[in-house]
Amino acid sequence: MKKYPAKLLLFGEYGLMFGAKALAIPFPKFSGFFASIDESSPSDYQKNSAAELERFARWFATDDIASKMNFPLDLERLNADLKNGLYFESDVPLQYGVGSSGALCAALYDQYSSLSATAGFNPEVNPDLIPKLREDFVTLESYFHGRSSGLDPLVAFLNRPVLVEDGKISLPELELHKQPWNVYLIDTEITSPTSPLVKLFIEKMEVNEFKDIFHQSYVPANDGAAAAFMRNDGDLFFTHLKELHDIQSEHLCEMIPDSCLEFIRELKSRGILVKLLGSGGGGFLLAFVPAGAVFPEKEKSFRIF
Repeated sequence: MKKYPAKLLLFGEYGLMFGAKALAIPFPKFSGFFASIDESSPSDYQKNSAAELERFARWFATDDIASKMNFPLDLERLNADLKNGLYFESDVPLQYGVGSSGALCAALYDQYSSLSATAGFNPEVNPDLIPKLREDFVTLESYFHGRSSGLDPLVAFLNRPVLVEDGKISLPELELHKQPWNVYLIDTEITSPTSPLVKLFIEKMEVNEFKDIFHQSYVPANDGAAAAFMRNDGDLFFTHLKELHDIQSEHLCEMIPDSCLEFIRELKSRGILVKLLGSGGGGFLLAFVPAGAVFPEKEKSFRIF
């Protein structure tokens, strides 16, 4: 039974669409895998998951998605498995910004694409294929989001950290447990669909003042934080992270739930900085805790590294 992990987009929310660096990592605390329905007493979850896969298969056939892919899915085999009770068992939270649809797309691609059905894929042996994989994931995930970067399923498929820089993809080696800080996830307890917030951000980018702030301040802060994070440079990382935190707090405040603002201010007074995870609006927030600082006890938060 192969599991496909959730993902955390550490840096690059919104900026990825406009040329900023994006760094995402697999997050195996949550994952999904294919299983067979218990025919004797199928649960509502199993039936709903199977029905969603059947809708996906119809969309794939009706829109001739295979012609748009480098390594199309074997729809005949997928439909045969669906008739035999296939469903996707997943504990990845929905509308939480951690890649629930990405895990499913990765599983479908791994099990049913022509790439996996033949020689398989090794990123070290065939790095030139990674952009083609991302193109296919953009196509597949469009079923769920209409528009996709392809990054979520790519991370789940490779089960590796992925860096997007200047439009190019690399697979950095990160030593997450050796960094001079800790990272926590804060659970806002709010589900939030991605599309409306992306639409809002694009509308903001049509305002020259915001557009200038984004390109002149936000992107450099994001890129600087990502680079320092990968180098384990604590001082420079928190310098850029504070810039990113301040810009998000002032100019992307619509993406931060009101119920979290007081807690975020409390954390900042302790030197702990919070930023969006993905599009925001709910789901999880990322909290970075420097050496010597103590994260306050809160039931709906947990340390990830």
